[in-house]
Amino acid sequence: MRPFPGGFLPRLFALIILPFSIVLFVLAVAAIDVHGKAMRGLVAERDKRSARAAAAAISEELFHRQIAVRALALRLRDGVAPARVVAEARPSARDFSEGLAVISGTGRIVSGALPLYLRGSTALMRALASPRGGAERLVPPLVAERGSIMMVSSSDGPLSVVGAFTISDLLRFALPDLESPPVRASVVIVDPDAGVVAHEGASPLETDYRNHPGIRTALQGASGSSFIDSPTGEEHVIAFSLIRSAGWVLLIEEPWLSVASPLLRLSLVAPLALGLALAISLIGLWFAARQVVVPLRNLQRQSQKLAAGNFAAIEEKVGGVREIRELQRSMTVMARRIQSAQQALRRYLGKVTSAQEEERRRLAQDLHDETIQDLIALDQKVQLVARNLRERKSTTAPGLEAIHREAKEAIQRVRRLSRALRPAYLEELGLLPALEALASDVGTTLGIPVVVRADGTPRQLSQDADLALYRIVQEALANIGRHASARHVWVILRYRREELRVRVKDDGAGFTPPPEAGDLSRTGHFGLIGMRERAQFIGARIEWHSVPGKGTSVTLHMHSASSSASSRA
Repeated sequence: MRPFPGGFLPRLFALIILPFSIVLFVLAVAAIDVHGKAMRGLVAERDKRSARAAAAAISEELFHRQIAVRALALRLRDGVAPARVVAEARPSARDFSEGLAVISGTGRIVSGALPLYLRGSTALMRALASPRGGAERLVPPLVAERGSIMMVSSSDGPLSVVGAFTISDLLRFALPDLESPPVRASVVIVDPDAGVVAHEGASPLETDYRNHPGIRTALQGASGSSFIDSPTGEEHVIAFSLIRSAGWVLLIEEPWLSVASPLLRLSLVAPLALGLALAISLIGLWFAARQVVVPLRNLQRQSQKLAAGNFAAIEEKVGGVREIRELQRSMTVMARRIQSAQQALRRYLGKVTSAQEEERRRLAQDLHDETIQDLIALDQKVQLVARNLRERKSTTAPGLEAIHREAKEAIQRVRRLSRALRPAYLEELGLLPALEALASDVGTTLGIPVVVRADGTPRQLSQDADLALYRIVQEALANIGRHASARHVWVILRYRREELRVRVKDDGAGFTPPPEAGDLSRTGHFGLIGMRERAQFIGARIEWHSVPGKGTSVTLHMHSASSSASSRA
């Protein structure tokens, strides 16, 4: 698979932010759609139940008032005077807000009262002239704009009882919350023959609902709901139910979003909020580019220059957030330390090279000035002895004792020189005897006691570890001889189960150690650098402590695992 082209920001945008934003947008739109459909269903179901309950309440109230008018008509048939019948109906008068009266067959009011617009109405006269069967008749609204209803019941005589009231009274009784300010619903009562006979609330979408599919469904005895679009594009829900006692259909119509949760309406703008979130993300990317990515790229280029050996490049400011600045400071400190270490290493290598050349020169000088000269002198003495023997023809030769003594001294000097170059005792007898021999030679040379002491049980180390420890002690003793002017020297080995500690201590002049190990070369302590390098080679740790006028101690710590690893290597 090929890597995605571009830098960090294009990858972040193309692989994370853009897909994530698209997924969030799709999920938000889908969630809004699902939520909207669920809310539409809930609103439609709620309005359907409201229409069913309201229609049942209106039908029950009409039936109740029919029974009331019939009861009054029965009182007339029993011979009760009309005035008394009207007086007895006063507790029920609240149900007939437009009036209650006893009327003759010609339309004359015998007792009670009716509005003028109802007294001589054609519908009332037709109802009074219809055959008398004692049946109560529900007369449709006589004046549609006033929404009045009359209940007429005959008494099998010339008199009839008439009660009148308005449809608004029934609607307010069945739907008491209809006139609440937040409600935008419209309630319509439709007569299948006459159309809309009354409405309350907001203006209805249509003036004649007789062709609405819900009317036919309601007349068949079923309740239901449907959605239609208003002229303004707002979707409305219409619920319908049959008023059985009148044969009318009750419609409740309202915009479904008006009853939805404000949070739902707010959720419709969620995709816009996601667009805002995407814009904020882009601003965050721009900030990240300015404060993170660009400084990191600059730091990367500077680190490449640093890897090429340009130590000054890393000190050029890259800016950015605090963490990047801290990283640059850390890299700058590291670069300075590396540069210092490299300079110290170069100085050390130069010093080692010079020391090697100096050692070779010294060895050549010693061999020339001492050993060769001694051998030449011995050769001359041998020739002289031989000549004397020939001249005197004697079996004894004076001076042989001196020749033997000088030869022995030459041999000792050569042996010391050989031990300095390659410690034979170390290979033959081990570390402790080799250190004792070294201490003896140094003590003889310096004319001071050099004490070697071992604590614990000595154990066999690797060849590399033995040689490194020997050279470290040898260098420490050499430093004491060159600089310390000490009166006593101690070499102490402490063997523990998991560690070997070697300490070289003197009571000489001492010195002030530099605070950083990288400063050793600048102060000329190349012997300490050599000891540290040898200790690191065998996995050991070396430390030194010195106070001017109070001597110096050099301590090496080596774990048993380090000597084993060195042996395996």
